[in-house]
Amino acid sequence: MTAADCQGFFDASHYQRQLAAPVPDPLAHFRMQGDRLGLDPSPYFSTRHYKARYPDWQAEGAATALDDFLARDGAGGWRSPHPLFDPASYLRRYPDVAAADLSPAGHFARHGDCEGRNPSDGFDARYYTRRYLRLTDRCAFAHYIAAGQAAGHLPRPDPRSAAQSAAAAAQAVAHLSRPVVLGVHDAQEAGTPLLVRDMARLLRKRGHAPLFVLRDGGPLVPDLERLGPVFVLADGWDVAGLLSGIGSGVPALVHSAEAAFIAGAAAQAGLPTALMIHEMRGYLAARGLLPDLIAAQGAGARLIASFPRMATALAPDLGPLAVQSPGAALPPAPLSAFRRWHRQRAGRALFVGAGLADHRKGFDLFVQAAQDIQAQCPDAVFVWLGAMTDWSLSLAEAARGKGLPLILPGFVPDSLACYAAASAYLLTSREDPGPTTLIHATATGTPFVGYGADIGLRGLIDPLGQFVACDDRAGFAAAALAFARSETPAARRKRRAMLRPYLDPERYLDALLTLLPGPS
Repeated sequence: MTAADCQGFFDASHYQRQLAAPVPDPLAHFRMQGDRLGLDPSPYFSTRHYKARYPDWQAEGAATALDDFLARDGAGGWRSPHPLFDPASYLRRYPDVAAADLSPAGHFARHGDCEGRNPSDGFDARYYTRRYLRLTDRCAFAHYIAAGQAAGHLPRPDPRSAAQSAAAAAQAVAHLSRPVVLGVHDAQEAGTPLLVRDMARLLRKRGHAPLFVLRDGGPLVPDLERLGPVFVLADGWDVAGLLSGIGSGVPALVHSAEAAFIAGAAAQAGLPTALMIHEMRGYLAARGLLPDLIAAQGAGARLIASFPRMATALAPDLGPLAVQSPGAALPPAPLSAFRRWHRQRAGRALFVGAGLADHRKGFDLFVQAAQDIQAQCPDAVFVWLGAMTDWSLSLAEAARGKGLPLILPGFVPDSLACYAAASAYLLTSREDPGPTTLIHATATGTPFVGYGADIGLRGLIDPLGQFVACDDRAGFAAAALAFARSETPAARRKRRAMLRPYLDPERYLDALLTLLPGPS
């Protein structure tokens, strides 16, 4: 048996993680020792499970359990390679695999897992992805086997009744002094969840006790759990029961229209509730979220828009809205990070963009702008901070192949150091409510160049940079280069001073508590 023969069922890195020390030939080690020790060759094959379920595995002379499985599988004798994989269930669930007469286990190991398919009723890939993974992560089952199971992650939701949910919430609140509910749609490393985390820290400093209600999970959940109890509705909690158990009178600050149903349930349960809308109307309409906002408002939640442009656009649907601009807390960055990014710049012009690199954030427009700038400034360097999608990665690799010096560090907690080193922030979003990353960049004194799209901050931060027409590629590149060539320390100091009103999360929290319906 060679590595090619294993057809996705031997993963050297997965196998090596089970060993006390790395070995030069993992497959040979597995064949000589690993199978006998009950080690697993990949996330998709459990040696102990296979031997226990099929005690005849040596009947055909197979040297290892994996050999026997592969031989039978290749002949159409489909067996279960893992306790969470059911061949018959997989074929019933996915008729395209059955119609093609493909090996169900082979299809799942090579394709199905990363396509988000379920290996059996015992594992819910969609739930696991929403609950535990980053936005761009794939292969939920492999993640669960490699890391999630040991961390106590659930393989599927565990539904609770309204009464069970209410009892759990009541028990959590009983241990809290001055509780405040913070609701949000997920815990991804992005603007709104980070804002909620920062607000929770402020509340704790003031003697309040945050309690979180999230629609979905994400990598920030451990951070939130250190600040207070966390209920992720995707786990199976009943939202109405949960909020009824908290008790009337506890204030609820819910962020994002994506979590409007949480605000509605909180208001119906008698909690003074404010719902902060951080999305532009076009996004809300495209996602079908306007009815949720109307329902939350009807239940008694106070709706608050982040910027005047949002309130104006939503007035025909929701009537006059209060407006309260968020206060952005600057992310910490050690001095070593500032030094590292200045070394990366090395005296060259550096241009940065940020966010989830999708179509809405205009990653394709960022690449176009970078290429236009490089044509006039060959030694320029470009950075995109944030998670990449398959679409944006393909664009990035194509641009790199043509010689574009593009750095993709992903999400970095010390992003402020990168912004400080940049010559300009390139805002290429087609639609964007804030964005917080733009505030962070200009807070370091870095100017921005943006397309004049549907951006919530337009009209408020225009003196800090320059907006150009959405189809003016030449003007966009020219403005970015002009900033890079004419920047002065005095201009940066002036921008930092102008941004101070937006860097006061204490002021923002005070305003939200004041805007809560009823007593705050």
